[in-house]
Amino acid sequence: MILVVAAFGSIVANTFKAAYTESGAVDVAASSANATTAMISILFIVLAVVFGFMVYRRNVSLGVSTIAGVAAIVVCVVVGLNFHPIYLSETAWMVIVGIYITVASVAPVWILLQPRDYLSSFLLYFMMIVAAAGVIGSALMGHASLDIPAFTGFKDTLAPTGSSLGFMFPALFVTIACGAISGFHSLVGSGTTSKQLDNEKNARPIAYGGMLIECALAIVSLCAVGYIWSRYADGTTVVPTAVFATGISEMVATIPGLGGSTHVLYSLLVLTVSVFCLTSLDTATRLARYMFQEFWLEPGQTYKEATGYKAVLTNPVVSTVITVVLGIGLGLTGYSKIWPLFGASNQLLAAIGLLAVATWLGKVGKNNKMFLFPMVFMLIVTITSLVQTLIANFKGLGAGVGIGWCVARIVLAGLLVILALILAVDGFKTLANQKKAK
Repeated sequence: MILVVAAFGSIVANTFKAAYTESGAVDVAASSANATTAMISILFIVLAVVFGFMVYRRNVSLGVSTIAGVAAIVVCVVVGLNFHPIYLSETAWMVIVGIYITVASVAPVWILLQPRDYLSSFLLYFMMIVAAAGVIGSALMGHASLDIPAFTGFKDTLAPTGSSLGFMFPALFVTIACGAISGFHSLVGSGTTSKQLDNEKNARPIAYGGMLIECALAIVSLCAVGYIWSRYADGTTVVPTAVFATGISEMVATIPGLGGSTHVLYSLLVLTVSVFCLTSLDTATRLARYMFQEFWLEPGQTYKEATGYKAVLTNPVVSTVITVVLGIGLGLTGYSKIWPLFGASNQLLAAIGLLAVATWLGKVGKNNKMFLFPMVFMLIVTITSLVQTLIANFKGLGAGVGIGWCVARIVLAGLLVILALILAVDGFKTLANQKKAK
């Protein structure tokens, strides 16, 4: 979760930050799109609080509130496009994001997290419709372009930075997440989403439907990269949000009558991506706080029942601040240094999530065989990836290149491998004992 906070905090700050001239002054023209995104995001947070208050404290019907909320989103966008006076550095935005997720993590769900997620969904649907229209429209207009090479070998050599993600196995399976399998989503599903369901039957369409939408988003994203491939490959446009927004907005602009929409759509698409990074951030922080508290508590015990130093450490504010300081501090160094570990740790968590479900199903006497193959496969994939990370960083340590980061990645990857093996052995013993008991 700390890696999630670090990576997504860095991405959000990067979409808000101001650009500077050689003299150190703010380059207003170059910073306009980012300032617009930042302004709309701030207004969106205020709107979410008002929405939650009206629904839960003034009992305004959800239908009326939704119509008013969607209209207010449009107003926020119009205001942000025409008035965006805030130009801050990436570091300043990282600090502000840290303060925001601290508040969001300790505030009741109905005040901010739930109304933000609900209103954000309308931005997501808007983005998916625009993206699909852009991909299909550009193809119909004869401008479809997917110049990404279909296959370049079993080792990646096309990264625009000149670096390599390594061999296709296991890199492919720790790079492509969310739409296929994701440990973070298993935590969100069990940590916050499940607590907001009216009926258990809603779990399947929400969880499975959400993953299908992410699969569609992954395909659209690939089309966006393909459309501007030459600029991505030469390193001109490589920031993930910029790549996505540039590709989709330019594809939409090929449709007759929408040629002048590029700037507005670019800002809206960057906004949508940053909004979902922010929702991931406040959810991740809340989940990390839950887990940190559970480290110090007995099963079934609440933080209110803790005494001594445990009462201090499990206090919601204290545990949240510790999580945020670690995550934002790591994120200030830039997400690119963290991202390789983030992918492996996320997919490792998915494997352990499958292991947990498999052992639970076995315990209650239900069929768990469908979980065993993907769980074993993901354990092999992620532990292989982490071992490769260890080897690469030991080599970097020996060469004296980036010693500090090499040590940090060695410690993190080593801990992840050790803890994963301990859990895997424990889980397999449990499964074996269940089979004997049968």
